[in-house]
Amino acid sequence: MLKSGPNVSGVIERVWKTVRVWAGLVCLCTAQQLFSEESVQPSALDSLQAGETAAPAVTNKDSTKSPASASRLDRVGGLPGSIAGGVGNVNPIAATNQTIDMARWTARRKQLKLGDGNYGFTGLPILIYRPASKSWSYGVRLQWADYERRPYRYKLTFNWVRSTAGKVSLFGRLRVPRISGTGFGVRLFVATTRDVRARYFGLGNGSVFDPNLADPNHADFIDENYYFYVLERPRAIMSLLRHIHGPVSMSAGFGLERSEIEPRGARSFYLDDGAREGVIDGVTGFLSLTMQWDSRDDPTIPKRGAFHEWSYETSRNSLIGLFFEEIDFDRYTLTDSRYYPLGERLNLANRVIFEGLKGSVPLYAFGEIGGSRRAKGVGGGDTVRGFDSQRFTDNIRTVTNTELRCRLHAHRLKKQWLEWSGVFFVDSGQVSPGVSDLSLAGNHWSSGTGLRLYWNADFVVRLDLAFGDERGSASFKYRNIF
Repeated sequence: MLKSGPNVSGVIERVWKTVRVWAGLVCLCTAQQLFSEESVQPSALDSLQAGETAAPAVTNKDSTKSPASASRLDRVGGLPGSIAGGVGNVNPIAATNQTIDMARWTARRKQLKLGDGNYGFTGLPILIYRPASKSWSYGVRLQWADYERRPYRYKLTFNWVRSTAGKVSLFGRLRVPRISGTGFGVRLFVATTRDVRARYFGLGNGSVFDPNLADPNHADFIDENYYFYVLERPRAIMSLLRHIHGPVSMSAGFGLERSEIEPRGARSFYLDDGAREGVIDGVTGFLSLTMQWDSRDDPTIPKRGAFHEWSYETSRNSLIGLFFEEIDFDRYTLTDSRYYPLGERLNLANRVIFEGLKGSVPLYAFGEIGGSRRAKGVGGGDTVRGFDSQRFTDNIRTVTNTELRCRLHAHRLKKQWLEWSGVFFVDSGQVSPGVSDLSLAGNHWSSGTGLRLYWNADFVVRLDLAFGDERGSASFKYRNIF
């Protein structure tokens, strides 16, 4: 029987081994930065391939363009004269920096031009074998974005995945950060899922996972799917965004979802544990309010800045209760993400999540973390890697993720801009029935390494290998963890 809990010596040993590997990687990144800086900059040919038209540099008669500025300008194939000239009359140095940055930003994302618009289309088929469930997953992920302005005018994402074990995941998402002529934006999300391996291991930070109960060859065997249940959950969420001032914005959202839960096998732990007593399934609605501070340089692949979010959700004291049987609980989620550049190639990123649940919480709500970017609960590829998905759950949950990100190589292939990055990370998390029960010693730790592919600077392919106290795990995702 494996009992959860912090194994400090094991964590230190795993972290030390990984640090030694990454010390060599950091040295390699530093050497590449000193001796091959040109390799990561888009050339004039890159910009021309992406649709940029080279133009002669515009200079001011009272100023002289520096060699460094001239070199940077040549790399992106020149600038439109009207833009550079208008800004250059005020401050030629600022004009050069700003327009070079904008030209580079567009060249790395744009794939086609329709009329006056710059658009990007990326996508990949999905084919993965999952040893844990002994099944194949297959599907497709597609993304379309309008890059007429930063970060985009709108972005559409479509994802469909099906597995031979019976899992289905289908969602579509539309994000419009700012509607032209207004201070408002909108975010729409529609999805339907059938998760045949939703987990429940019991409440509490010290919940016990006994693999013998799911092992047919052991005397204590109960059922192979003892810790799993089937969750069917169609949902729709709409949020109205409002820019307040500078990096500050807020949103109000409304969501509807239907949840149906049933055992995966003949016996299930959540029934034996009594977790379903007094809990309602069916159609549920919720209202949400969110306040954000977002100073990141890019929402998809940030390298500097910060993202703070305060989110509140409720299914209580609203009109929802007039139409549907009300599930009575509230969710409070605080997220703090920070990004620090340590050089041309190195970045340090850190995220802290604190969440509290209050009321009669249904089983599926325990299994996820809220906010504008929802993720499965404490444990798994989006929170504490190296532990089983949704491994720990209770009314209070905390998560920390720290990543050292190193850009390894960048190049253009068939008009596609590709960046490769390596990552070393340390994760931790814990849960408790109340805030006063939290402690530093109660954290569950994991560490590992990963590889990132950034396609056209806006499509992420993430592969992580992590080791925790109970197991090692590999995760494959189409987004950064934060």
